[in-house]
Amino acid sequence: MQIVIVGAGNVGYTLARTLSKQHSVMMVEQDEKRYEHIVESLDIGAVNANGASPRVLRNIINGKTKLFMAVTEHDEFNIFACQVAKRIQPGLCTFARVRNPDYLEGDLRTEQMDVDHAFSPEKIAAAKMVRIATVENLIDFESLPALGIDLATFRINSRHECVMHRPTDLIEMPPNSRIVAIHRGGQVIIAHGTEVLQEGDEVTIIGPPEAVEAFDQTIGKFRKPSDFIIVGGGILTEHLLSALNGSGRSVKVIEKDEARCHMLSRKYDRVVIINDSGSDPAVLRNENVNMSDALICTTDSEEENLLACLIGKHLGVTKTVTRYSRREYERIFTMNGIDAAIGYYHVVANEIVKQTVPELEVFLLLEGFREQFFGITVNEKCRYGGCRVSEVDLPDRSTIAMVVRGGKATVPRDDTVLEVGDVILVYAIRQDIARLERMFHTHIPIGV
Repeated sequence: MQIVIVGAGNVGYTLARTLSKQHSVMMVEQDEKRYEHIVESLDIGAVNANGASPRVLRNIINGKTKLFMAVTEHDEFNIFACQVAKRIQPGLCTFARVRNPDYLEGDLRTEQMDVDHAFSPEKIAAAKMVRIATVENLIDFESLPALGIDLATFRINSRHECVMHRPTDLIEMPPNSRIVAIHRGGQVIIAHGTEVLQEGDEVTIIGPPEAVEAFDQTIGKFRKPSDFIIVGGGILTEHLLSALNGSGRSVKVIEKDEARCHMLSRKYDRVVIINDSGSDPAVLRNENVNMSDALICTTDSEEENLLACLIGKHLGVTKTVTRYSRREYERIFTMNGIDAAIGYYHVVANEIVKQTVPELEVFLLLEGFREQFFGITVNEKCRYGGCRVSEVDLPDRSTIAMVVRGGKATVPRDDTVLEVGDVILVYAIRQDIARLERMFHTHIPIGV
């Protein structure tokens, strides 16, 4: 498939790098430095030009172009570029990155904008942050709504005595769910049933959405999170407030910009707005951050988010959740003191892949892109058709998490027989991809 992407910022670069593994990608970028970076670092086509210019787009879009994405930092530019692309080729599928919440609600929706899909990294990231902040022991989360399943990661701490020092096969799991992997000291351990959970383990489960709350209860839920402090008052915070405001929850926002404070106070009358620095220890101490259930950091400054999280942890906050947009900060944001760090590029890559591939061609990037979760169709050339799951000789750090048959995903037993046409959902590390491709006689894309 031929894809045109307009805008080579963090979002555009991530999309190009991800989608070019399987498709032919052409990037359009007006900034010369960004254009040169694309040419030097990615094996794709690139044009240094205005991506909303009808003249430029007529020269790029052809009969083989199936997908057009405008993902610059400017909403109106993205919408206009998609409209121009539609005029050039009416059957083209268009995506526009839209940051302003006003463009995502009310009467002005994608159909009025003549855009097939409007997506907001801020809104997607906010939904993930809310899910993590409101489930006590949850630290990471991915959803596959087409299959009705979620991947969720929980951290085991000293209070979870009911599951520690017990083999995983003795832990009562919610219906149609299972423990997939355990992260311990930087290592990935695939759960086969004999593994014993230890303090500090990060446990990844798969199952229907209701299994997330049920497993949280199983390992030891002590309270329902309802008290939140948000550092930063930008667009991401607006999406957070729309989801968190009300329902008996207490929400405070700390924002340095006075004008943003006034705007937020007018729009969200039940939220306490504080005009101050969220990375000031005195401010966080005065606002009793240690009594809150989660400190959520959303500023545009990675450094400020990192500092606020570390100060919050030092002062005794239960959970810290933050965002970052620059990939070079990834390892820094996995350090102690941050419970959940959400990378914009990671969120965007997974969301676009979900929307641009058939529903059974599952592909998710996990754990800082070192691990992947994907679907493999058992075809006629695969030697495992007719074999039991226990007979599939997988690499040590890979597992068949679920089997999809007739559109329904279920946890397989050892004696489950794989049939041609089944889709097996595999959790694996990147180093094992080549071996899995040979085993199943298929191609598996490798993420960014």
